[in-house]
Amino acid sequence: MAWPPDPDEFYLPGPGLRAPFQGDIYSDVPFTKAAGGANPGADPSWSATRRYVATLLYPCDMVAEDGVTLVRPQAIALVKSAAGITIPAAWDGAYRVCPLPDLLGDGEMWIADFMKVTNVDRCYLRPELRVRCLSELGWAVFRQRLNLAFTRTWAPVADFAKTGVAAWNETAMETTWVESGRDQLSFQVWLNAEDPPGVPFATRRKALEAGAVAAVRAALEAELENPDG
Repeated sequence: MAWPPDPDEFYLPGPGLRAPFQGDIYSDVPFTKAAGGANPGADPSWSATRRYVATLLYPCDMVAEDGVTLVRPQAIALVKSAAGITIPAAWDGAYRVCPLPDLLGDGEMWIADFMKVTNVDRCYLRPELRVRCLSELGWAVFRQRLNLAFTRTWAPVADFAKTGVAAWNETAMETTWVESGRDQLSFQVWLNAEDPPGVPFATRRKALEAGAVAAVRAALEAELENPDG
């Protein structure tokens, strides 16, 4: 893997119909800052500017119990151009940021700044404002850098890719489901159905978590080809 990764391997081809996911990049989102000055007894002054941001929550934490509806507070990190920022060779010591190569297709390096975070209402994370979705590799790098920023603990990207397999397969299958013309909620119902035929686990979700990806994918293909059984 090149470092930073090539944009073609770092992002999905387009935002598409994928559900909101950790590391998604949005534009025109209010980024709120509170300034208290040197007086801790004073109420802070608030300001907000529209910026590029990256979602920070793990995918299952972004949604309510139905697996679809976004929870109201969404944690975000500021996304900005790396122009004028000194980045050491191989990014050694750049613990606070994640590279976002060629984010806007202009050849420029951007970064997600994990030291500049806030919460935003879910209403601002609208599909038409989503600029980029990370690839499976990009998502693993994003989580590696996020972990490095808050814990100063380094682990290989491959470790993060491995721990994210179930969530990645779920979102990929959900996208296929939605592209077929069905909605996200019906996918969650299908995934959580008990005693699913052809899958040797209590639910298809449990099967994904256990690594039985092929069985669930086969069940998905069968369902989409013949929804009435």
